[in-house]
Amino acid sequence: MGDTLEEMVELVKGFVGDSGTCSYERGVKAVNQARRLLWNKRAWTSQEEYVQICCVNNCFALPNRYEQIKLAWIGDDSASLADEWFNATNAFALKADHSCHRLITEVGGLHVLFRDYTAHPYQLGIIAEDIEDAGTELMFEVQDQYDTYHKVNLFAAQSPNLSKTDLLIKGVRSVSKPVTKGRIRVYAYDMELQARTLIAIYQPNDSNPTFRRFKAPKTCECITLYASKKYFDLTDPKELVEFIPDAMIYAILALNSRENRKAQEFLANLALAVQEQEKEMVGIEIPTAAPIRFANYSRADNLIGSDLLSPSPNDYFLSR
Repeated sequence: MGDTLEEMVELVKGFVGDSGTCSYERGVKAVNQARRLLWNKRAWTSQEEYVQICCVNNCFALPNRYEQIKLAWIGDDSASLADEWFNATNAFALKADHSCHRLITEVGGLHVLFRDYTAHPYQLGIIAEDIEDAGTELMFEVQDQYDTYHKVNLFAAQSPNLSKTDLLIKGVRSVSKPVTKGRIRVYAYDMELQARTLIAIYQPNDSNPTFRRFKAPKTCECITLYASKKYFDLTDPKELVEFIPDAMIYAILALNSRENRKAQEFLANLALAVQEQEKEMVGIEIPTAAPIRFANYSRADNLIGSDLLSPSPNDYFLSR
C-alpha cells in the first residue's frame, strides 16, 4: 500500500527548497511537482488501475481520469482492442466481422457526454452533488432542434433540484467546466415524457471535459478495464501517491537543482529518482489477458507481408 498525500508531505518536507523547512501547503505543491516530473518518464504500473464501466446503447465512455486502455474483460472473457490502423480502415473492405480486433472499437472523435439522447428534443439540466458547488457556472455549446448552435450558461443546483435550459436541444458539442469539490451530473429532461435521463457525470478534476467513446459487443452490460491514468494534482490528504518516498525525495532534489540552474545535478537526481521507482516496480506482476498485439508497424505494407515477424492476413482476418 502506498503513502497518502498527508504522509508523503511529512516524509519529504525536509527536502523541499534550500531551507529544508516548509508549510503543509508548500509540501503538497512540491509533491505534485515531483509527481508531474516522474509521471511520463516510464509506463509505471502504479499509475494503472482497474475500473468497471457500464455499457449504454452498446457503447461505453472512458472517464476523463484515464488515458489509455491496456486490457479489457467482458464477464470472465478477455476482449481484444482495435488499434489505430483498424479503426481508420474501411470495415467492409477488410471484413471487419471476421477480424480478431472486432470486440472493442473506438467511435471517432471526442465526446462531452457519456450517451446521446435522441427520443425527443430536450432541456439540458445539471445538478451539483456537493453543496459547496451549488451555483457553479458551466457553459455549454449546444445544437437546437433546428440545427443552430448556441452557447448557454447553467448554474448548478443542489440535489434533488435540476437547473435546466429554456432552450430545447438535441446535442451538446462542448462544455466549459471549472474544477469543483464534487461531481456534476448532467441530465436530458424530456418535456413530453416528463422524465430525465442521466447523460454525463463530470468528476471534480474534470476541467473542460472530453471523453473517448468505444463500441462494445451487443451482449455487453458492463466491461472491466485495466487502464493508465492521466496526471492530475492530488488535493485530498487521504489520496494515495503513486511513487515511493525515496523516488519522491530525489525528484524534489532534482526540482531544487533545476531552480538553482544546476543542469548536471538536476539530471543526476532525476536519474536516481527513476532508478528508485524502477527497483520498486521489479517485483510487481503486470496483468495479462488480451491476445498478443503487434506493435511499431508504422507502414501499411508491414501489416500484411512476408517481413520477419510480420503477421499474415490470417492473423487479422479469416478469409474463407
